[in-house]
Amino acid sequence: MPEQPATEPNDDYWPIEIPLHVTWGDMDALGHANNTRFIGWFEETRFEVFRRIGRGDLGPHSPQGPILAKVECVFRAPVVFPEELVSAIRACDIGEDRYTLEHRITSVTHDRVVAIGSSRIIEVDYASGEKIPLSAEVRSALQKISR
Repeated sequence: MPEQPATEPNDDYWPIEIPLHVTWGDMDALGHANNTRFIGWFEETRFEVFRRIGRGDLGPHSPQGPILAKVECVFRAPVVFPEELVSAIRACDIGEDRYTLEHRITSVTHDRVVAIGSSRIIEVDYASGEKIPLSAEVRSALQKISR
């Protein structure tokens, strides 16, 4: 079954939220935050998930772990300096060797959702590049932050 594109979920369960501060350097020539910054903000929140599921020490020494297979962002409203944001994330679609993280970025300044999206994560053996099953510990931790 093909993946569904990111849509704004009907429920409001977002177990992990981190504050984001729009900086002057986030702006582009059109006077709003560059679209690439949203992907970076998703990444910041995604790494908070990795930390919470026991994958926070990733690096060149890691034999296995997550890779980003796909990322999608739907822009809902422009963001401008010095806006304050909250990036929220949750897990869904947890499979044997993969899972999806749903993203929502909200402007605290304007009380509106400015972007939604998803990240598809696959667990791999870094040396071989082959997919491997999620550990029981990672699956359990993901279940705790899933809707």
